Amino acid sequence: MKRTKYLSLLMLLFITVTARLTAQEKILIVVTNNKEVKANISGKDTLVAGGYELSEVAEAYKVFAESGFEVDFMSPKGGMTYAEPEEKMKPVNKEFLSNLGNVSKLKNTLAPSQVKAADYSAIYFAGGKTMWDFPDNKAMAKLTAEIYENNGTVGAVCHGPAALINVKLSDGSTLIEGKQISSFTDMEEKLFSKTAKFLPFMLQERLTSLGADFKEAPAMLDQAVVDERLVTGQNPNSTYSVAEEMVKLLGKTPPQRNWDDMSYTLAVAKAIIMENSKKAKRFYKAHLATNQLDAELFQSYSMYAAKGYLGEMAESKGVALLEFATEIFPNSAKSHEALAGVYHKQGKQKQAMASIEKSLSLEPDSESAQKLKKEIKE
Repeated sequence: MKRTKYLSLLMLLFITVTARLTAQEKILIVVTNNKEVKANISGKDTLVAGGYELSEVAEAYKVFAESGFEVDFMSPKGGMTYAEPEEKMKPVNKEFLSNLGNVSKLKNTLAPSQVKAADYSAIYFAGGKTMWDFPDNKAMAKLTAEIYENNGTVGAVCHGPAALINVKLSDGSTLIEGKQISSFTDMEEKLFSKTAKFLPFMLQERLTSLGADFKEAPAMLDQAVVDERLVTGQNPNSTYSVAEEMVKLLGKTPPQRNWDDMSYTLAVAKAIIMENSKKAKRFYKAHLATNQLDAELFQSYSMYAAKGYLGEMAESKGVALLEFATEIFPNSAKSHEALAGVYHKQGKQKQAMASIEKSLSLEPDSESAQKLKKEIKE
């Protein structure tokens, strides 16, 4: 009798341990069901394709899968989901879509009612056109709270944190109150979003109003914010960082990141803005063998930053960004002209004249450079 009892206890222990191990190996990626949404393009109201941001799914999936996790897909309603159309398909997105299992799962996503919190050690909310169906889904909010309170990890990127707004824990408190958090910012919304006019609310503003400690980095730079077992990312360029931080919290080592032109270029800009030019140069030199610095993107970002379009922090490093740009791309007349304009604005006329002369030596017929030269002389 005693032997049977002990065997039963051992079997129960085995089942419990196995269930825990299984949960530790599974992550749930959540995407929107929205197929199309209202937008404003060139002053005209219209409908545009909705859906999830493919890179925010593909990059996170790559990190999770290569770290040894099984991944399932869920949406607020379950069933069919749609990816936002992309102008340029990233290699990681092509790789993701080449996996027919992933494609099938995203056409037949799980609904919250089909998911047990105990089966997952983490839940990750991808961004896209989520603002209309993520915030008020009670079943999804309940599931998120259960995973978190089971010692699980919660992650979200860009507009994904909209899913966290109504998540309440068992003690009545909210998940985000008092937590450091990030999401697509109000500034990024105004600069880059075609749907801003029709959003039910501004995400940064709402998160802040609910007591979250919002962390804002310069527009479009990679930022992942970790607070206990909550990981949130500011924009699409933050996806890898969010997934990597989640994997670390789950006790594993994420795979080495594969840089693409955009992520690498913005990483160099981030090093200059958040740290210094020396750090950026070390990072740049370390990747010279596979140099992926996009000249047009880096120079455009630098010029927008210097003009104050990307926030005060980026503007304060405008000179450093443009100096780096003219050093790395010495034959860019526009970069030399932009640097001359900043020097002139700061009253550094000697440096301004040297920069505008360099710009004109590259493009003698530039009317804007000739005009700036006259202003510097006056």
